[in-house]
Amino acid sequence: MPPPTPVSSPLAGRPFASVLELWRHVHALPPARTQESLRLLMAWLSEAVDADNVIWMGAVRALSGRPAERDPFKGWRLRERQTLRSDSPAYRRRLADYLSRDHYGKLTPTFYTRSHTEKEDAHVGMVVRALLAGAGVARVHRLRDGWIDYARFRRTAHYELYYRSVGIVDRIWICFPVDALHESVFLLDRQRRARGARRRNFSPAEATLAATAVFGAGLLHRWLFLSTGLLAGDKPLSPAEQQVLNGLLTGRTEKEIAAATGQNPATLHKYVIALYARYGVTSRASLMARWLGDDSTV
Repeated sequence: MPPPTPVSSPLAGRPFASVLELWRHVHALPPARTQESLRLLMAWLSEAVDADNVIWMGAVRALSGRPAERDPFKGWRLRERQTLRSDSPAYRRRLADYLSRDHYGKLTPTFYTRSHTEKEDAHVGMVVRALLAGAGVARVHRLRDGWIDYARFRRTAHYELYYRSVGIVDRIWICFPVDALHESVFLLDRQRRARGARRRNFSPAEATLAATAVFGAGLLHRWLFLSTGLLAGDKPLSPAEQQVLNGLLTGRTEKEIAAATGQNPATLHKYVIALYARYGVTSRASLMARWLGDDSTV
């Protein structure tokens, strides 16, 4: 199926007709092709609003109650991050260090108090606090739309580390709550061009168009969390587990999945049983029901 034709500007042609065409293609893809649906949406967003990169993040609320109140991230942790275009090697190293400490580290108040005593402003930052304050509600923000004090933000260590140093000159955040414990977040970036060519800021119309496309993606948000294992556990599935899961969703036999993944049948069967247990199901039919939002057969 060919991808929809994106618009080059939110004011050119019939942008919302293009959104409807996007949804038609995204919704036509089956659960086993969730990653393809995500890439299709990200590519459309990039072209529709002239973004240099689009990032999807899966956030999970891993702490609640008093521990969450004392936590710098209010109990939320980034568990999955996928980009339309690759980050620079230097930025990948910086992110890996940040994620391993601040998001994949031990979930204890002592750990986060110790690790953020001097670094909280640099690694949490004004933007993250503002995003977390709105958790649970679908929302869209631009870097300069007044939701944060942008002039003050530019003077922070967070801005230096994660914006200026990598050339991000503007950003749109689009947050879609899947449920009370999971949020699907899209970031759309404009970056400095070669030789310092000036990039215009995102307009309100572009933010509205992008948010309309993301909010209307429907079940894709749920499928992203299911396909990564994050709707059924705090940690993402391993690459091997994801291969087995995709095989189950495409209707392959265990023998066929074993051959495709290089596993012996006995080992493959253990993967299948473990996946059924993780998703709280006992059969492929009930596994598929999870994707369709119908748990009545579980």
